[in-house]
Amino acid sequence: MMTIQVKTTNPVTADPVSVGVALGDRAYDIVIGRNVLPSLGQRIARLRPDARVAIVTDKTVAKNWLEQTEASLADAGIASSRIVVGEGEASKSYGVLQDVSEGLIAAKIERNDLVIALGGGVIGDLGGFAAACWMRGIAFVQLPTTLLAMVDSSVGGKTGVNLPQGKNLVGAFWQP
Repeated sequence: MMTIQVKTTNPVTADPVSVGVALGDRAYDIVIGRNVLPSLGQRIARLRPDARVAIVTDKTVAKNWLEQTEASLADAGIASSRIVVGEGEASKSYGVLQDVSEGLIAAKIERNDLVIALGGGVIGDLGGFAAACWMRGIAFVQLPTTLLAMVDSSVGGKTGVNLPQGKNLVGAFWQP
């Protein structure tokens, strides 16, 4: 059973709100607010000191958000690598999952490192599934960039890829 606990800081000043998802060992927080991207590096450094990060994103999101994401990580002393895939549902495939996996090899991502899924639902599903499969499961962070991903695909841990026979036929539940 999932328990959600909301901790607000100060709604008048629009400080971020933290929503805790209580799942025992797989518990995680959802941070909601304006301009939270600059604090990403500090948040990850507190949770995963000395971790390296692989950022999975698509070409369109990369143009708008990748440099800011990398800068936040660098400011916190976190080494990062980028894995940029094509846009759209076609990226939720075994072939692209293989490309992401090879990117994780090139980035030397190990057991205590993590994946950041920076993008909409496709990237969240693909990046999350890659994290679930990599070394039998490593941590990952969802950074949703679309409204639908913010309220749906980034919450709950459903990850996966498509087959020609249907959507999301291969996947895992892997909480961010």
